[in-house]
Amino acid sequence: MRRCAVWVGLGLGVAGAACGAGEGRAPVARIVATPPAIPEHDDFRTEVALDGTASADPIDDPDGEAPLDHEWEIRGDEFRFVDGDEIDPAPTITLRGTTPATVRLTVTDESGLSNTATLRMQLTVTSAEPTE
Repeated sequence: MRRCAVWVGLGLGVAGAACGAGEGRAPVARIVATPPAIPEHDDFRTEVALDGTASADPIDDPDGEAPLDHEWEIRGDEFRFVDGDEIDPAPTITLRGTTPATVRLTVTDESGLSNTATLRMQLTVTSAEPTE
């Protein structure tokens, strides 16, 4: 039997969904992005540390001994991995900064149960210098 659950974190810009076919409970996916915003038209200058290491399987693996598989997906803006890759728990990326990017992290436990968290990378607009 396939089970799915959906959740939204109010005011945090984070949402998630969990699905799986086996027994047990899906792990919890968590994303932290530092910094949470980059300058508009950054052109790959600001490094963003994505951290999924707080993801866990607190019901089925309360001691955190079983590894989780991580898979990152970034949409909406051009990006590059600076350190790590799409399966690293905590990669570093840069973005072009032309549009806000959507960052998704899917974590999967040893039973094949998964959960996805979503974060929206914001752009900060810098004002032009006043002219005299």
